[in-house]
Amino acid sequence: MEPHLCTEIPSKGKKSFQCGELGPSMAQWPDILIFGGSQNAFISSLSFEPGEVGGLESSIPVDVARQRELKWLEMFSNWDKWLSRRFQKVKLRCRKGIPSSLRAKAWQYLSNSKELLEQNPGKFEELERAPGDPKWLDVIEKDLHRQFPFHEMFAARGGHGQQDLYRILKAYTIYRPDEGYCQAQAPVAAVLLMHMPAEQAFWCLVQICDKYLPGYYSAGLEAIQLDGEIFFALLRRASPLAHRHLRRQRIDPVLYMTEWFMCIFARTLPWASVLRVWDMFFCEGVKIIFRVALVLLRHTLGSVEKLRSCQGMYETMEQLRNLPQQCMQEDFLVHEVTNLPVTEALIERENTAQLKKWRETRGELQYRPSRRLHGSRAIHEERRRQQPPLGPSSSLLSLPGLKSRGSRAAGGAPSPPLPARRASAGPAPGPVVTAEGLHPSLPSPTGNSTPLGPAKETRKQEKERQKQEKEREKERQKQEKEREKQEKERQKWEKEQEKEQQRQEKERQKQEKKAQGRKLSLRRKADGPPAPQDGGDRSSSSEARQDAYF
Repeated sequence: MEPHLCTEIPSKGKKSFQCGELGPSMAQWPDILIFGGSQNAFISSLSFEPGEVGGLESSIPVDVARQRELKWLEMFSNWDKWLSRRFQKVKLRCRKGIPSSLRAKAWQYLSNSKELLEQNPGKFEELERAPGDPKWLDVIEKDLHRQFPFHEMFAARGGHGQQDLYRILKAYTIYRPDEGYCQAQAPVAAVLLMHMPAEQAFWCLVQICDKYLPGYYSAGLEAIQLDGEIFFALLRRASPLAHRHLRRQRIDPVLYMTEWFMCIFARTLPWASVLRVWDMFFCEGVKIIFRVALVLLRHTLGSVEKLRSCQGMYETMEQLRNLPQQCMQEDFLVHEVTNLPVTEALIERENTAQLKKWRETRGELQYRPSRRLHGSRAIHEERRRQQPPLGPSSSLLSLPGLKSRGSRAAGGAPSPPLPARRASAGPAPGPVVTAEGLHPSLPSPTGNSTPLGPAKETRKQEKERQKQEKEREKERQKQEKEREKQEKERQKWEKEQEKEQQRQEKERQKQEKKAQGRKLSLRRKADGPPAPQDGGDRSSSSEARQDAYF
């Protein structure tokens, strides 16, 4: 299914605008309302205003684009090998941007939703035919026209885009009845529908909710609140000024980061930036969302000059609703995100610390989601643990059921003797295929009763594989320690830079005060002593005092 193109869409009383190759630029959306303990805690506004049209994906030469497409096609042909052995190259190519023509396929491979679709043939149609819970269906119908209302797919009420979106969201409420429907799922499913058919988009949404962001869309929104505390702790490392300002204004993280995280910035960033963020998110996991949010806050509230216009809570929230355009641009944002030292290990460490604080202050979590997986490699490794691949020397007899039968025959009662071969039975049967590692209960193909012991070569290969796994694990731990060391050095350097900036700022203010004092004294000498009875002189002296103060 090819991506849907947008055309010029006139709006009432406003200028018409041209959408991008895969979708429109995002408008500035209103803030959300949070109702504690409510399933539908994500409330969005009914009205939308078209924002400035964001740029498309960076224009690149045709030959370069073609080369990238060929590289991705080659990766698709050996996907397991690339994920297990050359994941760093996959990550680098995702950071460069997935080609538009292959983005849908790449997202399905990265999230492993393609395999989930193949393992559940006809499941989506079965969920679609089910009646569903009326309370969720009513809410879903009310939200359909709110998702990208200026996009060609969703502009017409009751059109094919809204119908497919309804099918996906309804199917998810039946597939996960304990979670039901959350309004933040609608924009995520809409972005997926812009790139792939409804069934593929559904399984991709399932992977996002189960593996990437578990618990985000459940009742009470405890997972997003916990991640808000993790984000605030990480903000203290990335931008101490922004952290101190938000804490002083008593602005809770859920007031501004809930929409960012739950919608994966689909309603915040320009469209080209949204696609690049999603490319990295499917590859590297939730740390990309943390990094993007940290970059936005650091370039919005991370300097003294920017905080001068945010003296109160209202001004700060208004600034967060109208983020600077520069920090949202595609190239700038991707560069800042890839250079920010926020790792999976750091997020998990903060998760442990904040979960402990949560239990001490609020008790146990009401909802226990599944373990969060950090990106496509973690999903791939979990799948390999659950479904280990057959080795090169394996056969049907090496499957678990036949293995247990062979072990019982080897260690327990002897197997029943084969019936005597009659002379009239004709020629002897062909050789029997057996697997390596079976014990003496089965006769050898030549009729020799010598037991078949375990193959030495297989044991040697198993030991070699275990040795290689241990070495890879040691290497990963070594790299992780090195990254943590570099992160500490970077934090130390940032603190020193911050202190140096504060010192320079104080020195500059001190020099400005001295210069203003000298100017004031020279002005007084030139003008002479002011007359106390003159109102105009009193106003000029007050202006001089005001200049000296500021």
